[in-house]
Amino acid sequence: MGDGQNERDVSTSLAGARRMRAAFGDRARMVSVDGVSHGAYRAHGNECGPVTVTRFLLTGDRPERDRYCAS
Repeated sequence: MGDGQNERDVSTSLAGARRMRAAFGDRARMVSVDGVSHGAYRAHGNECGPVTVTRFLLTGDRPERDRYCAS
């Protein structure tokens, strides 16, 4: 799928995640979560990110476009 990224991650920048996403082109999708810590998957009670990523891991079904998960 590509990348999952917290918007305000103190360890890896959103700008860096966007550059990596761009490098993969149309083969990838990026799921961004409105969060602060480093772990974006199952973080902060926001179900949008983990539901999207788990669907991809189980079925290979990618979102049609990058996804932003607001809190």
